[in-house]
Amino acid sequence: MQESGIDRMSRLASKSDGFTLVEVVIIIVMVSVFMAAIALPFISSVRESDVPEIATLAYFLALEKLEELAPQTAGSISDETPAAAVSGFTGYTREVLVSDVDCDDLSTSDPGSGCRKVTVTVYHTKLPNGVSLVSLRTSY
Repeated sequence: MQESGIDRMSRLASKSDGFTLVEVVIIIVMVSVFMAAIALPFISSVRESDVPEIATLAYFLALEKLEELAPQTAGSISDETPAAAVSGFTGYTREVLVSDVDCDDLSTSDPGSGCRKVTVTVYHTKLPNGVSLVSLRTSY
């Protein structure tokens, strides 16, 4: 007896070679966990990718201030505290600290030495310690 085409198709259709719903759900869960493990570090790095640019801009803003102070005599430079907003640059603040130091040891305070250490620090919310540039001015 020969099998008809309809009987053959119904026999093939009754065989299930596909995935069950449980297997599909398990695969989806496994792929989701794998993707989360990859995506979280990527998202974190993207979120912090602007920090080098912010630090570079802060450096140039500090350098700009030091160049602005360059023509002044050592005795005429004074502190600019607390940190004030930098015009035209949202989120940046800048302060200037001036201290008299020993010319041979810049970490030792010496009011009569004739050497002044000028520190310009630029802050941004993503740079908690800010970027500082230091210049030594003398009255010689």
